[in-house]
Amino acid sequence: MEKVEWKDVQGLVQRGLADLPYTAYILWHFKPDPNARPRHKEWLGNLTHRLMRVEDDDAGHAHPHRYHSLSRMKAHIKKAKKSSEQTKHVGDHDTESAHSGAINLALTRSGLKTLGVEDDELAKFSAEFREGMAPKPPKDSTASRRSNVLGDIGQDLPANWEWGGWNGDKTQEKIDGVMLLYAFDKTSLNKLIAEETSFMGDAGIEVLTTLSGRFEGREHFGFKDGISQPAIEGTEQALSLSKKQRRISVVKPGEFVLGYENERGAKVTFSHSTAQGTRDLARNGTYLVFRQLEQHVDVFGRFLSETAALLHGGPEEKAQKERKESKERTEGMEWVAARLVGRKVNGKPLIPRGENSPGPDEMRNDFLYDLEDHFGLACPIGAHIRRANPRDALGHNPETALRLSKMHRIIRRGRIYGGAESRDKNNEKFGTCGLHFICLNADIAGQFEMIQHTWLNGASFNGLYEETDPVSHYRLPNDKSCITFQHRPTNLRIPIPKFVTVLGGGYFFLPGIRALQSLAQ
Repeated sequence: MEKVEWKDVQGLVQRGLADLPYTAYILWHFKPDPNARPRHKEWLGNLTHRLMRVEDDDAGHAHPHRYHSLSRMKAHIKKAKKSSEQTKHVGDHDTESAHSGAINLALTRSGLKTLGVEDDELAKFSAEFREGMAPKPPKDSTASRRSNVLGDIGQDLPANWEWGGWNGDKTQEKIDGVMLLYAFDKTSLNKLIAEETSFMGDAGIEVLTTLSGRFEGREHFGFKDGISQPAIEGTEQALSLSKKQRRISVVKPGEFVLGYENERGAKVTFSHSTAQGTRDLARNGTYLVFRQLEQHVDVFGRFLSETAALLHGGPEEKAQKERKESKERTEGMEWVAARLVGRKVNGKPLIPRGENSPGPDEMRNDFLYDLEDHFGLACPIGAHIRRANPRDALGHNPETALRLSKMHRIIRRGRIYGGAESRDKNNEKFGTCGLHFICLNADIAGQFEMIQHTWLNGASFNGLYEETDPVSHYRLPNDKSCITFQHRPTNLRIPIPKFVTVLGGGYFFLPGIRALQSLAQ
């Protein structure tokens, strides 16, 4: 197996940076000035020395307040945590700790073109990336083919998006890239934002919007998040897994990092001749999918309460009286919620623990659906985690199904925004809150889009009928979407309201460091 050149890969590919919980996503645009390209390239060249990569290289740590690699970040955080045993807040004792952060950068097709990438080289990128997540529809249609594929219709139509859609001053055509910033705390993040936006302004780059986020390990519906992630073959994470976990979760590097062998035994390369020589913009890069998903927490909570009353309560009058106090009702709501997702709120999967299954229940990921829960009596066939990663469940041969499922895995790097602090004065209604969904994959069509269109939005997934993923945004026309809880003696079929709305999105390319340096020349 060819070893990945991790010194050339941006750090987000291998780690979600949970130790840096505060986040900003800066969406930006090169101002249309033909004389500004030298400043754009100078900015990019300088930025490559501040970007976080997976492993160190000979460049050293170019900025005292930037993590140059994951290894430096881990060493610094270990030192900061040791010092913080005497002080409550990281940074009270260590100025560098307070201002340390990480930067990653991704570009759109228009961003690459502005940096001088010609059409014949751009043609080597995937059609999905070149077209974008939200192309304008034909004149005789309300939605483009891609919007229909993703289920971005109706309320979720890109015409209604806050960014990345068709209207306003933050359309898909306007966005040239996204800078992803990570920091210890709000003060550190604000300093990082101020410095980087200042550099961008000097280079003739316009900031379109700055989205904030944070890592808490839970999303707004209350579930522990980020548990089921693939492990890249050859990494420390992959080597640390049990034999059963490796069989389920370890995926070849080429599914996430271009230029290496993928699960089909193929390599994707973009070799191209330029005036400076031959370059491969794909190598050590990956595609980044970004979607802003608003979560309707009040609708979700009301659905749980009403469904729990229907399934576990008595007469409606009694259910109303006990709504706030009944232990039985609370347990019923948790029972319903767990079957929508496939895990309990603490992360424990509904698939029972098998023999010699290591690790705590809430982090357990070593289970198979066909082998351990063929009929969905433990984890419903239409539950979110079962749709998003079917493992061995699709088709007639479980071994083949497991092998094929590895061709459609994604690495998730999303973070929440908004939240409990935005409740109203009665502590009942949330303001706007949701998830900045980010995933990394080497094949947008075969990974993200296939999962979204065929598995999450598929009305007949694995033999189901008129069902869609219960916690995704897409609903069938005329609000017919349901979920079936497999049950004996009779299945329970429950109508599902809309819990999520798409507010923005885009397809980006997260290049390797050398590729960015080539673009800066």
